[in-house]
Amino acid sequence: MQPNAAREQYGVQMLRAIAALAVVVHHALEQSNGAKTAFSPDWLTTSGASGVDIFFVISGFIMLYTSFQPGRAPTSPAAFLIRRGTRIYPMYWICCLAMLATMAIGFMQHNRLKPAEIATALALLPSAKLIINVSWTLIYEVYFYLVFALTLKFRSAVTSAIVTTALIALFGLVGGRLAKGEFQHFFANPIPCEFALGLWIAVAFMRLGEGRRWPVPAVLALLGFCMLSWAPLLVTHRDTAGLEGWPRVLAWGLPSALIVAASLSIAAPTHALQRLLVLLGDASYGLYLAHPFVMIGYARMLHIAAVSQAPQTALIPVVVVISVIVGVAAHLTIEQPLLRSIRRWMRRDSRFPEIPVQA
Repeated sequence: MQPNAAREQYGVQMLRAIAALAVVVHHALEQSNGAKTAFSPDWLTTSGASGVDIFFVISGFIMLYTSFQPGRAPTSPAAFLIRRGTRIYPMYWICCLAMLATMAIGFMQHNRLKPAEIATALALLPSAKLIINVSWTLIYEVYFYLVFALTLKFRSAVTSAIVTTALIALFGLVGGRLAKGEFQHFFANPIPCEFALGLWIAVAFMRLGEGRRWPVPAVLALLGFCMLSWAPLLVTHRDTAGLEGWPRVLAWGLPSALIVAASLSIAAPTHALQRLLVLLGDASYGLYLAHPFVMIGYARMLHIAAVSQAPQTALIPVVVVISVIVGVAAHLTIEQPLLRSIRRWMRRDSRFPEIPVQA
């Protein structure tokens, strides 16, 4: 799905690709640490998890930026939720079915799910039992969409940003006081604040950047990436899954906001690498959902002595390339045709409101 062509943010699309690749490399390094020739230090393995934080800031930016387009009425809450629901759930459900089939034939024996747990996971409700391990981020995405949709009634970008930020803070304070359980754990996590960072970048860009020289140069993204990489050396964390709590928001969320802001200075792609990154940015959701299947295969291969004893520095690039190929193939052969079919059906059905193009 693309933003309005006149407002296309190519830098953000490229950044989506980089964030997705960071997550893929992160999971590949985690798997490689089970090999006899493990090589990746903790900080390197952990740092790739910050791709999620970049995604969250991007999501906040894109949702506000595309919901309040010049010369067009703001997106309605119903149109927004229908658009986001049809964007997120169908591809996710297909990947869930594929993962459940993978479990049924003997893989992932440690992750046996009851019917109620499967239903909760398919609905993207807070749960400790997931069908696809990366879907915890989608649960927070859906939460953000629901909160943000409530604010679209105000028909003002600034008001929407203010109210969304306030609601996220309020739900965090109240939810954190719930009885211990999955919902308490979910709301107590401050990571949704990263969506709010993206909202305020969008507000600033819509007021200062469009049609003018955006004051955040692209080169500052390099500083942001250095900060993401160094953070695991400075912030205490339990394991390589990532930083936690407010330290994560401060050490990864704020640099991610800097990176996203800097990406807005990037113009249309002019060479092959940039065009490839735009393509991978388009395919980032498919890559994000499909790469766990490659990781399952990689983990399985590490049970073979020859593979476990082989230099993992040579295998990791292969695993990443295979993940990219699988992700792009999933995007082109499943995700894109599925979305086109859904959009055509919705345009023909008068029950659905006219829904503007969104990322």
